[in-house]
Amino acid sequence: MKGKNLLLIVTSVAMIILGGYALVIDLLDFAATEQSLRIISSLAASASCVVAGFFGILSISRKRILHVGILLLLITIIDVVVGVGFFDMSLFHLTLFIWPILYLLGWRISDRK
Repeated sequence: MKGKNLLLIVTSVAMIILGGYALVIDLLDFAATEQSLRIISSLAASASCVVAGFFGILSISRKRILHVGILLLLITIIDVVVGVGFFDMSLFHLTLFIWPILYLLGWRISDRK
């Protein structure tokens, strides 16, 4: 894909940095807590953010970036449902949807090739 939008690139870089940080924190929490389902869900969401970020920067296939974005959105939905199940609904759970939305928006306004 030629002509990637700046929004897609910036979002991908932010997802790699923040997803990597969250992945490290989740791995540390995994050993220290009994809420293993919640931590596993959070680990999956963090890892998918990092993978989607790398795909957003390195992939040249528009279709592949879309598939990774949809997968990221599905994993985020599952993580929010599990998080709300263990905790109460909060504004934080809604902010988790910002990254998949920005990622797919960046994909949408990038050049079509």
